Amino acid sequence: MTGESLPRLRDVATLFLKLGVISFGGPAAHIALMRQEVVRRRNWISAEQFLDLLGASNLIPGPTATELAIYLGYLRGGWRGLVLVGSLFVLPAMLMTLGVVWAYVRYGSLPQTLSQG
Repeated sequence: MTGESLPRLRDVATLFLKLGVISFGGPAAHIALMRQEVVRRRNWISAEQFLDLLGASNLIPGPTATELAIYLGYLRGGWRGLVLVGSLFVLPAMLMTLGVVWAYVRYGSLPQTLSQG
């Protein structure tokens, strides 16, 4: 790993972890935030490149925003960036879902948690 690639990986990791935590509202919100960050704010790629990547991501089956994030991680940090972004972008939503599922399994059948309509 070169001295230049470590800061790039750190930038990629912090950005996509942040986006994974704060971006609610589905794929449209994710994509808009990614565009704001990687095109306008950080100038990692041009607007045309972003639209090309978005178009290609739409053609692949699966979640468009996640595919776009992973490819942006690959462009910025190589295969390490790809793996890092794939993990960090999905991790916050997975942990939140696990927390809700745990609470439902733990407390969902208790009479005290049922509404008193």
